[in-house]
Amino acid sequence: MGLLDGIRVLDLSRVLAGPYAGQLLADMGADVIKIEPPEGDPARGIGPHVDGRSLYFSALNSNKRGIVLDLATGAGQEAFAALLADADILLENLRPAAARRLGLESASLLERRPQLVVVSISGYARDSAWSEVPALDLTAQAETGIMSVTGEPGGAPVRAGVPVGDLAAGMWAAMAALAGTVDRLRTGRGRAIEVPLIDATLTLTSYVATAAAHTGVDPAPVGSGHHSVAPYRAYPASDGWVAIAVIGDRFWPALAAALEIDAAGFDGRDLALNVARHAHREVVDAAVVTALSRLTVEEVCARLAAAGVPHAPVNGMVDALATPYVAERGMVAEVA
Repeated sequence: MGLLDGIRVLDLSRVLAGPYAGQLLADMGADVIKIEPPEGDPARGIGPHVDGRSLYFSALNSNKRGIVLDLATGAGQEAFAALLADADILLENLRPAAARRLGLESASLLERRPQLVVVSISGYARDSAWSEVPALDLTAQAETGIMSVTGEPGGAPVRAGVPVGDLAAGMWAAMAALAGTVDRLRTGRGRAIEVPLIDATLTLTSYVATAAAHTGVDPAPVGSGHHSVAPYRAYPASDGWVAIAVIGDRFWPALAAALEIDAAGFDGRDLALNVARHAHREVVDAAVVTALSRLTVEEVCARLAAAGVPHAPVNGMVDALATPYVAERGMVAEVA
């Protein structure tokens, strides 16, 4: 029995953020009905395709039932009304003008179904001056500063390798749906909740944004490193890369011993505390790189595991899906 058994969700959203929210709810046991227009979700056209099916679309719409409705017609609206009568949650990411044209504005939906929790994913807030301005994951990462702190020092701005803005909006939308459902249990009433993509993406900047707000200084990109901790980045071994995270001072002597780092290269500097290691991060990083250059990834990981130092091999996606942990957890499953 799933945590959300008995909860019915109508998913009118398209492409990524909304469908991801719907899939999260479906994975928790909700009965999610994906409603597509006759032309289909645009995500169906995004590759790669296998046997004519979009892997992009499939990755975001598993565990859902599906139906095609033309909401611009009376028959489509009639069928939608029947589904709405039993719905608990509705997800949508329509542009405001389209929502008005189809009668899918939050106020209209709540008038028809007062117990409904309506979660709307927008680009910019619909009550803002930017309500009709389109926003996508790339533009959200750019506008919220994420691209400015991603990449190598001195390099061009870099988009994160996965669509973190869209995924964040989807997670926030799923949380909003659950929070609205809890509120309905208390009050007996539904509500409308909006999750703008820009807002959701900005929340990811966390302490980096807090520091910038207080200092007035833009943080620079540090590659795979950390703005305040060392050693903390991906380092090259003889046959690949290993991420090493010395997040606490107690891990530094363990790392140095495990990798047989020669302290002579530190010119007498006391690097026991992170503040000193960070101040001399170039020296620290160089020592780690030298130590790893004579070891394979497997050898590095074995040594650090024995020493209890946080680390991980930098896997490609295929290897990431085949780790013993993923297998034990059953996180990858084949579906028809």
